[in-house]
Amino acid sequence: MDPKQRLCEHLKMHGPTSIRDLMQALQISENAVRHHLAALERGGYLRAVDDQPREGAGRPARLYGLTETAETLFPKYYAELLELILAEAEHQTMLDPLVGSLVKRLADQIRPKLENLTHEERILLAAEHLNLGGNLSQLERTPGGWELRAYNCPYLAVGCRFEAVCNIAPRVLSIATGLAAERVVCQRDGKAACHVLISIGLT
Repeated sequence: MDPKQRLCEHLKMHGPTSIRDLMQALQISENAVRHHLAALERGGYLRAVDDQPREGAGRPARLYGLTETAETLFPKYYAELLELILAEAEHQTMLDPLVGSLVKRLADQIRPKLENLTHEERILLAAEHLNLGGNLSQLERTPGGWELRAYNCPYLAVGCRFEAVCNIAPRVLSIATGLAAERVVCQRDGKAACHVLISIGLT
């Protein structure tokens, strides 16, 4: 196993630890420990915490612990759990009402932030709140309005199984912006991007 991964796992299990204790636990040199700690700190995964009092003479030993960001280094199964929840909701014929309630909640959160903005500014900001914006999306003018292309659908893992999930983003965009939004191309069908057509006509 990679020494840096072993170091992270040790800190995860034992909490803040000194360099000396990490050397003993991992059986690697001080330079190697410091090298891995520096790399983790640059990535935002590590922080120095309170110094540990040392018995006898000498400087106290500094302890190093993981940050909240470091949680991303360990396996998570959010998508699998969400699929189970949605499957149960579908089995109980509760999926559509659940998605509808979620759409309304998201739109209500976003809509106040879009006041006094242009149509295009509203679309971009709403897409950002839905994690559809950023460098992996494009918004282009069309004769009837705009076309939003999102190349990194954040819902793809569960959207492939539950089409209702794929409709969340255009429904929220429509309600929050007051513009008509329709998903016309979807990554769940093997396409490179999700395409949403947005028109100026009110919903």
